[in-house]
Amino acid sequence: MNIDWQQILLHALNFVILVGGLYFLLFNPVKKFMAKREEYCRGMEEKAEQTLREAEQLKADYASQLETADAEIDRRRAEAQRALDASVEQQLSDAKAQAAEIVQDAYKAADRTRAKILADTQKELTELAVEAAKKLVYQNEGDVFDSFLDQAEGGESNE
Repeated sequence: MNIDWQQILLHALNFVILVGGLYFLLFNPVKKFMAKREEYCRGMEEKAEQTLREAEQLKADYASQLETADAEIDRRRAEAQRALDASVEQQLSDAKAQAAEIVQDAYKAADRTRAKILADTQKELTELAVEAAKKLVYQNEGDVFDSFLDQAEGGESNE
């Protein structure tokens, strides 16, 4: 068999030199690049986790603020309802006071009207009584005078 061992050893040496050269020229830079890339990805992952934690904390803060806001809204709503009830009660008492004042004024006006009507009625009755008395006096006076004349005429004729 015609194998040249020297040629095989030279080819093997060339191969080892080629692999060694490629290792130093390519493998180390690729390994460094991969390490940097891994570090960059790890940093991005940590940053994403930190951002996620911050977002969850912010979400929890907002949830507590919403609960606080709901409680504040309920408190203010109850306060406004109490103020409204007090206002309604005040207006109702004012309306009752006005109604009582109006009724009292109406009673006073009715009393004044009644007194005026009574005074007018008494005045009219007095005038009617005076007129009736005058008529009676004049009517009786005429009758008395006529009866006097009748008696006087009858008395002269009796003489």
